[in-house]
Amino acid sequence: MKNEEITTIQIAILCILVSLFFMIHGFYGGKLCSWEYTQFLFDYRDEFLKRGLVGELARQLGYQMSYDFVTKLSYGIFFVVCTALLIVTIAPFKGYWKHTGFLLFFLFVFSHSGTIQHFYADFQHMDGINFVLALLSLFLIHKIKKPYKYIFVYLLIAIAILIHEAVLFIHIPLVLVFSFYLDSSKANILRLLFLLGTVLCTVYVVSAFGLAKNSTLEEHYAKLVNTYGTMVMEKSVAVVHDRELKENLNVTIGRVMEDIKSNQPFIVRNHIKLFIVLIPTFLIYISLVSEEIKKHGKTKELLLLLSTLSPLCLYPIGYDFFRWWALALTNLFTITALIAWLDNQFRASLISLFYRNQILVLISIFFSLKAGGIEHVAHFSGN
Repeated sequence: MKNEEITTIQIAILCILVSLFFMIHGFYGGKLCSWEYTQFLFDYRDEFLKRGLVGELARQLGYQMSYDFVTKLSYGIFFVVCTALLIVTIAPFKGYWKHTGFLLFFLFVFSHSGTIQHFYADFQHMDGINFVLALLSLFLIHKIKKPYKYIFVYLLIAIAILIHEAVLFIHIPLVLVFSFYLDSSKANILRLLFLLGTVLCTVYVVSAFGLAKNSTLEEHYAKLVNTYGTMVMEKSVAVVHDRELKENLNVTIGRVMEDIKSNQPFIVRNHIKLFIVLIPTFLIYISLVSEEIKKHGKTKELLLLLSTLSPLCLYPIGYDFFRWWALALTNLFTITALIAWLDNQFRASLISLFYRNQILVLISIFFSLKAGGIEHVAHFSGN
């Protein structure tokens, strides 16, 4: 890769090699877990429940939830995420596809432990649906210039909240800051503040009124087991029974304290493993941010990049620590590509940076392919 531009044959060879590595070593074969399977079983048949939208839509469309159906649905979501990430990574660089720097960026993103490999290893979560909804929101914000666009954006966000209320931290900050990045006028800031207030009210309503009231945990669990079998997990059902912010905080603190007191502190050990895998990624982005500060100072681009890390705010109330890292990294890479789409100078700097640091990039790719998805690199249970 000594030349700034590469041939089609070189691109094909590299893609084939990476694909083979994925097939032989990177993919582990996903298995639907009881916790996530149970979450798909919530619907509005008896009452309104948070996280019940997907189950209700399946019911309204005439599908009977089962282990096999949920597995197929989860894989379908995974392939949609792959397609969306492929488009958002490639489209902004039209006309630059033969540049070595672009190819390295593409391989870096697509092979990373925090993107496709993570979604494959953890394919049963509904995060993929909300990722696609967030991308649609960004698309509408960019394409529609009239203020009424925020009606459609709110509708997409409301759907995402009904799927999983944690989207408040995972994607909504990114959507709001992206709109501010495009238009920082006072009028748009006021519209964004109104949108934020509406979103916060929606999250409160869903979280407060989406808890089960017509049955106890034991009754609800027994009903689900009777209908869907023994794969149903009681702790997962408990999420819709008196599990508010305080309870989630207590559960997380309890998990961490148990880990610290144990002879094998999985959480600390696996964070170390994770950060070792991410060292090349950190170095690449430190270089990127340093160059941007030197050239343009502290800009809205840096604020936008910072907003991608909002999933890490879930650390105190959700013990899926490494899942938050994967979602933050996916946000980061996505926004990097979108900034390159909107800013020609940034795109040129990005391509140049990846070309000049190709050894570091290739080390990062190797680390990711060797380690696999983040849910396998490090997991709170020590798996």
